[in-house]
Amino acid sequence: MAEAAAVCFLGVVRIRDQVTLASCFDKSALNEEKKGFEGALASIMERASTAYPGWRERAECRECDGVLHAFADAQGLCLVVAGIRDAQYPDRVVVQMLRELADKVKNSQGDEIIAEARAGGLSTPLRKLMRDLMKTYNDAGGHDKTTEVRQQVDQLKGIMQDNVKRILETHVTLEGLENSSGSMSTQANRFLRQSVDLRRQIQYRNLKIKAIAGLCVGAVVAYVVTMFVDF
Repeated sequence: MAEAAAVCFLGVVRIRDQVTLASCFDKSALNEEKKGFEGALASIMERASTAYPGWRERAECRECDGVLHAFADAQGLCLVVAGIRDAQYPDRVVVQMLRELADKVKNSQGDEIIAEARAGGLSTPLRKLMRDLMKTYNDAGGHDKTTEVRQQVDQLKGIMQDNVKRILETHVTLEGLENSSGSMSTQANRFLRQSVDLRRQIQYRNLKIKAIAGLCVGAVVAYVVTMFVDF
């Protein structure tokens, strides 16, 4: 299953009358998420009556785990908002995305159209622009050096952990080989001692047999000699 996009929602709201001029949700957004971000937007708009150029606000999404960020354009004419699913998504990257969205809305539509547009009137003209922006900013690391460095550090950390694990496994294997070698050496020494002892026992037994045989032959010879002497 594909991972859900980090940027779930983008929107443009006119501050003067709090009319939502354009909105765009990620294609995978659930109805629960949509309601949650719409509720967060309503909460922000309650505090936006005194918004000024560069004004920033955020609200938690109660129905989902996301956060809605808002940013007032340079003229204080409208708010651009972004719904983010990822709680770890850097705020500085969100602000960068909202600034870019505000600039593109102004450049593509102009202040007059923004001031006179009806509710939802800019959704169609801005849909492709907002979808492209959402796709571009789904990977925060591509726009934030700190996040990029952190990702590289995490990747390097994973490689180092794998290497340490392999070293430990190799060390365990070497210890096993050393133990096996020591055991085999001990067994070989024991076998050698047993072989030497056995050889000595065999030699001793052979000497005994030869001595007994010599004594027997001597006794026979002595008996025969004694018989001839008697005659």
